[in-house]
Amino acid sequence: MRKADEKNGKATATVDDDIRSEFAGLIEAAQRVSKDVADEVQRIFDEGRDRVLDRHEAARLLTRVITVLQRGMKKRGDKKGGKTLGGQTTRLVEQIVCARDRMLPGARPSAPALKKRKAVLVGRGNVKPGPVFPRPVFHGREVAMSFGFIKTADIDLWSQNERLDIHLGQFEKLHGRTPTSAELLEIMLSKMQLPGIEDGDQFKISELARSVAVNGVRKPPILDTDGTLLDGNRRVAACHFVLNSDEFDADQKRRAEYVYVWQLTEHATPDDRDAVVVSLNFESDCKQDWPEYVKARKVYEEWQAMLALEPRAGSSRQLEMRRALSKKFALGPDTSVVSRYLKMVEWTIDFEEYHINEKKRDTYEVKHRANKYFQYFDELAKGERSGVANVLKNDDNYRHLVFDLLFQGKFKNWRQIRDLKFTYENEEAVDQLREARETPDTEKAEECIDNAISIARTKRADNRSLGANSRIEVFVKWLEELPVKAFRDQIKAENLRRLLKALKLVERQAKTVLQGEDDDG
Repeated sequence: MRKADEKNGKATATVDDDIRSEFAGLIEAAQRVSKDVADEVQRIFDEGRDRVLDRHEAARLLTRVITVLQRGMKKRGDKKGGKTLGGQTTRLVEQIVCARDRMLPGARPSAPALKKRKAVLVGRGNVKPGPVFPRPVFHGREVAMSFGFIKTADIDLWSQNERLDIHLGQFEKLHGRTPTSAELLEIMLSKMQLPGIEDGDQFKISELARSVAVNGVRKPPILDTDGTLLDGNRRVAACHFVLNSDEFDADQKRRAEYVYVWQLTEHATPDDRDAVVVSLNFESDCKQDWPEYVKARKVYEEWQAMLALEPRAGSSRQLEMRRALSKKFALGPDTSVVSRYLKMVEWTIDFEEYHINEKKRDTYEVKHRANKYFQYFDELAKGERSGVANVLKNDDNYRHLVFDLLFQGKFKNWRQIRDLKFTYENEEAVDQLREARETPDTEKAEECIDNAISIARTKRADNRSLGANSRIEVFVKWLEELPVKAFRDQIKAENLRRLLKALKLVERQAKTVLQGEDDDG
């Protein structure tokens, strides 16, 4: 036991000596760099002078210091300093922070340290590792890269990713250490409970995972020379999600088992790393997603092709077909998005046919309007039994009135669509909608639609009040005649809770009114 302690003591002393040597190199480098750089380094150190920084903050501060020194030495052509620091930033910072943790009184342990594996790129199929050519450009700077494959399980998420800055600080405050790679993954997958974070897929990994399952990782993550991720945390987390979820089959898991990556070469400089991080996280790639109108039309066309092959498919078979369609377009494991798209497109087609065939409008002008107001069709499609959809389907004139208002852009927002089923019941409100259609003044038209909605709401409130006595009489009579066992055997628990809540509310109101009548008597 004593020998082991002596051995560990010697090993610790050796590490501490190495760190002292690293510190000495930093100090010597600072002395060789110009006064301007030295002043900048001093300002950075001053940030942490008045308080004890946590481990994450200290690591970030030291990284900034070393980066400033490296740039200063590069400008001076200091080969000796560059040799001391070049390419060693991450390792140096980690060693200094670990040493700091050990020297602090009552210091708390860091995450269990694992020996860093050097990332070795491998070939897959006919693709063998090699240099990326032409050299990619990041933030106006050519950076030498190698390409190849690496096993997803061998990629550690990047703990210095600014996207996780708040989460990492919160984790360290709760646990007194930095998270392990496994814990970083739990944070990315929203599986770790942290105060202040709402439930749900915060980083939208599941959506990305479905894309990876279908297409693989299309944009290569970028690794540092030691395998640390500089870009692609979400893509790698999505691969882990695919590999560990029952949602995906064996073929989809194979697409996520290995990731095609780019890796910095051993000659990479801190400026190269900075250029990669800045370019991929600050500069926009100017990508614009397809409009939902276009996506939904593609899904609808594919659905019609599937129905043409199986025109007699029953409801259960159609459900299977919808699942396959959802899977094909990476829309998730259920069919809700597919069903929504199909209904929206059906209403869009009705809208387009009316304006093109009956109103004789230009085809592409109509399609542009349908694209612009596509989200409104989601509301129009709701309520097939007693809602908006039901009203519009059963009255062509009223449906065309709504289509005219939509084409003209007279609705202020899609929420107004919900009230159309009530305006339909009131002729005065419908007159206001017709006036909105006829007037060229958009502001006046919006006022007319507001009036129509207000009139319909007021009328509904009056109707509810006028019919209160008769409705209560019918309900009370039904309730008195209801067998007691029905409460146990037929009525759902949720409905019983709502009934009790309503009765308690009525009890308070009724007692107040009756007490007043008794006092008057």
